[in-house]
Amino acid sequence: MAAQTTVVEANAILDDQSLVEDKLWEELENEELPGHLRESRLENLKQQARDYVQMRDKQHGIYTDLKSDREFLDLTTGVDKCVVHFYHSDFRRCAIMDSHLEKLSQKYFETKFAKINVETAKFLVERLKVQVLPAVYCFRKGIVCDRIVGFEELGTSDNFSTQVLEMRLGHSGVIKVPEDELPQKKTIFGFKKSKNDSDDSDDDE
Repeated sequence: MAAQTTVVEANAILDDQSLVEDKLWEELENEELPGHLRESRLENLKQQARDYVQMRDKQHGIYTDLKSDREFLDLTTGVDKCVVHFYHSDFRRCAIMDSHLEKLSQKYFETKFAKINVETAKFLVERLKVQVLPAVYCFRKGIVCDRIVGFEELGTSDNFSTQVLEMRLGHSGVIKVPEDELPQKKTIFGFKKSKNDSDDSDDDE
């Protein structure tokens, strides 16, 4: 599944799969695709719906507060991609991180977002060498693939935007940021580079 799905979109697929299938068939008819390709795309949609059922059962789309080391281990080894925030309830910056991750959990249904209090996860804190809070760990198939410690990579101030964290998590590979939301590249003169621009000009003689 290349495109990321929001919670609203996932619920629409789960709540009325027959309607989605009818809509897809209509689109495929207009595309004039061979019959076998239409059937393949429809089967992909059905598989996506089955995957979403499993994700919903694992509380994807909900920013979960894990209560034990066991819940943490079950989660990180039971989903493909997840983001876990190690927090302390008395730390203001942890509350700031929570607010951003809560929003992202609604936008990226296919990635599981959760948090765990360091006071109830001392074994994990020692095992993962969590020393600075907030600490956000990214997992793929049960393995740590990246971590964000403090706000150093997010602009150092407390008022960074959710988009800054979103782009950082996109770099980790645990979410796929939509292309139209990616920062546009700029030339050395500060102008935005369009898709039609090339590094080498064809007009040079």
